[in-house]
Amino acid sequence: MPRLFSELADLCEKLESTNSRKEKIKLISDFFGEFGSEEADEAAAAANLLVGLSSGVRKLGINVGPATLYRALRDQQSVLSPLTPLTISEVWETIEKASSLTGKGVIDTRKALLSNLLNRAGEKERKWLTRILMGEMRHGVSVGILVESLAKYLNMPLEKVKAAEMVLGRLDTLVKNAVKNRLQETRLKLFIPVKPMLAEYAYSPDEIFEKLKPPIYLEPKIDGVRLQVHVGDGMVKVFTRGLKDVTESVPDIVKRVRQALKADSCILDGEGYCVDENGRPTPFQETMRRIGREKNVDEALKELSLRIKFFDIIHLNGEDLWQKPLEERRRSLEEAVAQPLINSLTVADNRDMVQEALQTWTSMGYEGLMVKSPKSPYTPGRRGGYWLKMKKALSLDVVVVAAEWGHGRRRGWLSNYHLAVLDDRGGGFTPVGKTFKGLTDDEFRKMTQLLLGIAKSRQEWGVVVEPRIVVEIEFNEVQRSPTYPSGYALRFARIKAIRTDKQPEDVNTLSDIEKIYNSQRNPLGIQSY
Repeated sequence: MPRLFSELADLCEKLESTNSRKEKIKLISDFFGEFGSEEADEAAAAANLLVGLSSGVRKLGINVGPATLYRALRDQQSVLSPLTPLTISEVWETIEKASSLTGKGVIDTRKALLSNLLNRAGEKERKWLTRILMGEMRHGVSVGILVESLAKYLNMPLEKVKAAEMVLGRLDTLVKNAVKNRLQETRLKLFIPVKPMLAEYAYSPDEIFEKLKPPIYLEPKIDGVRLQVHVGDGMVKVFTRGLKDVTESVPDIVKRVRQALKADSCILDGEGYCVDENGRPTPFQETMRRIGREKNVDEALKELSLRIKFFDIIHLNGEDLWQKPLEERRRSLEEAVAQPLINSLTVADNRDMVQEALQTWTSMGYEGLMVKSPKSPYTPGRRGGYWLKMKKALSLDVVVVAAEWGHGRRRGWLSNYHLAVLDDRGGGFTPVGKTFKGLTDDEFRKMTQLLLGIAKSRQEWGVVVEPRIVVEIEFNEVQRSPTYPSGYALRFARIKAIRTDKQPEDVNTLSDIEKIYNSQRNPLGIQSY
């Protein structure tokens, strides 16, 4: 018999009524323990609904804005005859359908779908359905707590469940495998991409050696597009950091990999980039435009040829390597791939070597440098503190949360953007400044269309939008500011690139802003650059 949505609503009520993390874990563990293996899909749907919109794991209602929801609530009609109770699967599938709709009449169709759910829901169900749709669960359950709950339910070490979650990359898949008792079998699979390992920012050589013990690995940081390459059974597949298959758009990279490979099967991590007539790396935007071409690829090949440099390998000839230390993975990479396609590496043990490498590589057109611990495992989708990145120019990834209408030449465009970072203490996003600099006229037009499509509210001055568009910005310094809730403002900010390859949860944090501010006051910090 299908599991009822009222069961999930009851669980949410209990979770909201307790502040005990231990009790929340027990409640969730008991809840999933009631699912049989044949109900794995329903358990997966329940997990997606339980963490709600704010988790960033699945954008449940990414296109279901507040206005649509309020209209659906307003248009509810009392129903005299009994209705079929809502099931967990039905709620999940309806939200998925509503969020994916596009085209003419989409608002009315979404409203009808949501109204049907809300009309059939009881008072308690309607409360939690509304919170799910709005992304405001307020019951204190994060993905981390849910993962701990699965470990308790399975009586399995937490680290093993965390490892499975990193490899699978999706909460619903993790829960489905857990209910089927298949987490022990979790392995990397060729042609199923995993999220790439991420790096934290470092703003001085001193900070690097505070976080990592020497010796450390230094690599040039290429201002390109992160690519994961899978090879096996005579095939080569290329995926972006967003796990999109772009193989058909990058035949030049496929050719280079085939020529350089010395392995039967592998999963490689690297950076794709273009070079100018002098062999220097071009800016990110040019590489992204090249990789994003889905039509007339042959013409694009004549204009800009793609290169790739690999810096990691997580699977080789049937063996998973991601939990082995980087120094071992590097040796495997050199055995599997010809040297011209491997990123440069320098071993360093002091501040001067870091400074020298940064100066050398930036003078060659690279963006900065990557710093890595030779002992680091590969942690898919995570910033584990094992990898750091340092740039000569100050830059951050931020999300646009509002935009103002322009004046003069920019009249008719949303062109003054309110920028925000993740508030890693209070939750949500917190503003740190504005900018109208850095984009071309064509980019202003495209941004205006995108922002209007995700507007939460419209004002005379502009729009407040869902935090979905990520931009990379350069700036001179961080200042204290009473204007913004964050308490900080970015001075002389300008947009360096629209980062379509990144998600809102990938942007920098308020802690990063504070770290930069404090480093500016340190004569050994970033001011020396």
